Amino acid sequence: MHIWVVNLTMALMLTACGGADSAVSDSKPKPVTTEAVAQPESANQAAGANALGAQIFQTQCLACHSAENVAEKAPPMFGVKDHVIKAYPERDAFIQRVATWVKAPNANDVLMPGAVKKFGLMPAMPQLSDQDAQAVAAFLFDTNLSEPDWYKAHYQAEHGAKP
Repeated sequence: MHIWVVNLTMALMLTACGGADSAVSDSKPKPVTTEAVAQPESANQAAGANALGAQIFQTQCLACHSAENVAEKAPPMFGVKDHVIKAYPERDAFIQRVATWVKAPNANDVLMPGAVKKFGLMPAMPQLSDQDAQAVAAFLFDTNLSEPDWYKAHYQAEHGAKP
């Protein structure tokens, strides 16, 4: 069952890469490497949660957040996950933070002030149910997004240190 979840997640992510706004960058996006790193209570729950989270991620998140390329609308998803997981390394805390943030971003509680300065505060997504927001957050936590080639230099330029 675990292999099925990983394969489904990979297929959805590879499909998602083609669904992003191609006008955002001239370079071709690389496929996102996915790998389940944590399991919800059962394999059936993992499959259902990750499939729902992957679907919402593809249709809602990738419209603004690039999976691999430097984005023009919002910070790339690898960078978002990197910042959130450093502040919230435990799965439940990560999921709570992301699910709460996407529904009601707070300018007084940002983890990426440079991104807010560059792109503005993320618009709230009240159309997502709490369950959908949590599914996306769980999918992000459980998915290993590959580090883009440019990310280390970008991070060092922004933060003065290597990630």
